[in-house]
Amino acid sequence: MSNVVTMERNTEMDHVINQCQTLIESGEITQSKLAREVSLSASVISQYLNRRYDNGNLESVTEKLGQWLAMRNAKRQSIVAPGFVQTQTAKQILTALAYAHAAEVISVIFGASGVGKTTTCREYAQSNNNCWMITASPSCSGIAECLYELSLELGLDAPRRKGPLSRQVKRRLMGTSGLVIVDEADHLDYPAMEELRILQEQTGIGLVLVGNNRVYTQLTGGRRTEDFARLFSRIAKKVGIHKAKQNDVSAIAAAWAINDTNTIKLLQQIADRPGALRLLNQTLRMAATIANGKGTALNEELIRAAFKDLEGNE
Repeated sequence: MSNVVTMERNTEMDHVINQCQTLIESGEITQSKLAREVSLSASVISQYLNRRYDNGNLESVTEKLGQWLAMRNAKRQSIVAPGFVQTQTAKQILTALAYAHAAEVISVIFGASGVGKTTTCREYAQSNNNCWMITASPSCSGIAECLYELSLELGLDAPRRKGPLSRQVKRRLMGTSGLVIVDEADHLDYPAMEELRILQEQTGIGLVLVGNNRVYTQLTGGRRTEDFARLFSRIAKKVGIHKAKQNDVSAIAAAWAINDTNTIKLLQQIADRPGALRLLNQTLRMAATIANGKGTALNEELIRAAFKDLEGNE
């Protein structure tokens, strides 16, 4: 006897099924993508939406899909933040990236967190041909892992051993006149940095190391041996950014259509804190969401409330 049972109709389940089916029929999402986003199998979703579910927990599936719909609706009600804002700092970073790319040299961009280094690098990578960006991390600090991460970005089905991996990446980059950006490069150990230096020289690409102040002090600090001097001497352009600029805040305020003097002063105070422009953008997104929910314009009071909420201050 079949274990497949016909689901009994109830109001909550009907609501969830109807909403999901409407989204699928309109082409806003596929059934397989819906399954992935709620961490259920495609067969479970199919059986559920067709009101036939094999020995499953109907309440659990209904709850998961209900939560997914609620989150989707919440995102739709939120104010969409402005896209990439070309601040003064962003222009400074873009210039360094373009120089390394065109001149096929090594540049280092370093400094405070939250001033837009990563966002600007992503914008450059998305807007230019033959530009590849990877992110170093504690688990991706050595030669093999760094090269493997780069091979994935290059679309290679590369081996995991250092020698063959290095040769395959080199062949792929040769003659591309491309640019490799390594974000969070302060995580890289010296052998990985030296491998990237040699790769840059052999292939004639541009290379940009991006990170906090440590990425620079690694090259100039206490371990400044002859080896580090060899690497440091090949850095053609060094860009240190140690705090958000007042003009950066003005550009972000303009992007959000904020022109009130007192509100802009508040934005500057927020940007002066650790996290700088990242914290500022997070605050503005939350304030805009609150404003949207209340049906009011973004203002100083809402920005203060959003900042307090993010900082956990009562």
